[in-house]
Amino acid sequence: MLPKILDVAEENGVTIKPNTYGKKQVLCKCPFCEEDSKPGKAKKFYLSLNTDEQIFRCWYCGESGGVLQFEAKLTGLSYEQVKEKRLGKLRKPFHPAERLNPKQLDAIGWRDKKRKDRKAFIKSREEVFRDWQEYEYTELVGLFAEFTVIAFLDKPKERHEELLSYLIDRTKAKQIHMGFPRLLEEYVKDEPFRSDWAREGTALARMAWKACYQTHDFELEKIVLYVPFFHYQWKRERAKLRKKGFNQKQMVITQ
Repeated sequence: MLPKILDVAEENGVTIKPNTYGKKQVLCKCPFCEEDSKPGKAKKFYLSLNTDEQIFRCWYCGESGGVLQFEAKLTGLSYEQVKEKRLGKLRKPFHPAERLNPKQLDAIGWRDKKRKDRKAFIKSREEVFRDWQEYEYTELVGLFAEFTVIAFLDKPKERHEELLSYLIDRTKAKQIHMGFPRLLEEYVKDEPFRSDWAREGTALARMAWKACYQTHDFELEKIVLYVPFFHYQWKRERAKLRKKGFNQKQMVITQ
């Protein structure tokens, strides 16, 4: 199965223009000619990714092609190597836990365990994947709360884009696949139809708004500080409920 061109860009550290996420044409800094990275061109993004047709083109240097050519140029691998990597037949299906990269395993405390005893890791794959699913869920809750708050704030455009860019970087650091596009996808839905993690994130955002009003911070200057505080408290409470044997449905808080 072919990868998505936006995934390939994120995996290889391509700088993406924040306000083009989720659109058909995603704009990026060109990693091939690097013309838009020169002094005085901070606001220029010459590389265009077409997320519908899975193709790319730099409007300055002319580099273009499909998603496999894009990955080959970014990684230095040959086209045939990338094709084999992406389309070659697997002898045996991989367990989802085995598909987690080192940084993802590190985030849930399994990287060193895998390195020290791979056989024990294989036997623990179900536990590993449950740990990853819990990590992904809890982090998405916090990220969605931050995204909701930033989208709501009435700030100058430059400040708004600065906050959004910071959130994108934080989302990448969490190692969650398609993290930021998933935030966008949930945000445009009516609340009753959102995923559980998005609904819980919305509830945390409301807690932050309420805290601002209770402290007479009507300009919402401290709201971005309240979100991580409430997220931390929520994670502690959730961990306690998990130890008591509560299931996912019982732990969801949306009010």
